[in-house]
Amino acid sequence: MILKGLKEKSNKNYIDKCVKNRVVDSNTNKINTVGVIVDQSEFKDLNWLQSLSTTLNVNPTNLKIIALVNPKQKEVNVYDLYFTKKDLGWKGTVKTDILKTFTNTDFDLLISFYKTSKLSLVFLSAITKAKFKVGVLAEEQVNDLILDIDINNTTIFETELVKYLNILNKL
Repeated sequence: MILKGLKEKSNKNYIDKCVKNRVVDSNTNKINTVGVIVDQSEFKDLNWLQSLSTTLNVNPTNLKIIALVNPKQKEVNVYDLYFTKKDLGWKGTVKTDILKTFTNTDFDLLISFYKTSKLSLVFLSAITKAKFKVGVLAEEQVNDLILDIDINNTTIFETELVKYLNILNKL
């Protein structure tokens, strides 16, 4: 238990370091690649996430979705890319190739689509390389734009996201 607490503390410190050292790119380049981080226990509508690429005028092959799953729960995994909290190491390290590939991909837009503040989700949002980060969790500081909307109300989220991305000349 002590080691688990120390690991969480080291990762929280790494999140703070990532947030502090992040340079926000203020360019108006159009969005070509999108990464989405979800919690499978909260959201399972894979079809809507894939249709979001059409709304954002992004090629579906440039949309990468990764989900946090709980291996102890007996639910069917609907996501191709997934990870567990055990896949995260100490001081900002990741243990699997899936996470290494996802975090090293330079996304034009990263959508943190989860409502529960879990360290592993916030950690992944913080370390993933992205020019612009959008989230729905109001208390986290890893996002450039926060849309405080219920994640089950996808039409409002989609409308608001498109509205703000148009204002920022990203679409």
